[in-house]
Amino acid sequence: MKAVFAAALVLPALSACVSIELPGVVTDTAKVAKDTYKSVTAKKNPPEAAKPAGEAGNSISNTYVGQDSQTTAEVKQACVSEAADKLFKAHGKEVAYTVSENSISAVNNAVAAHCRITATKPSQTATTDT
Repeated sequence: MKAVFAAALVLPALSACVSIELPGVVTDTAKVAKDTYKSVTAKKNPPEAAKPAGEAGNSISNTYVGQDSQTTAEVKQACVSEAADKLFKAHGKEVAYTVSENSISAVNNAVAAHCRITATKPSQTATTDT
């Protein structure tokens, strides 16, 4: 019984001797949250006028956060590939597209790509009835 009582007195005293310091964790976390908020709000555009029929779903934006093992080129390509998949799903088939934006930024020591692709209109060839 004395051992339990002694342990109850000694353990709180020992815990006062141990401290864990994490310098900058709170400020780093706040900075990441602030940067993320700014990047999201900066991407929002004012409401656009309604698109004419046939143009809906012609442009897709995507953000891809790369892994440590990926190069910058691989991150950019993965961003475009994901955007293309979204575009294909929106159209229900594979369509030709052009990349109108493909930029890189650093997010919390990771490389992130933001890209925008736009479906190209199929070339319309003139036909004549004879």
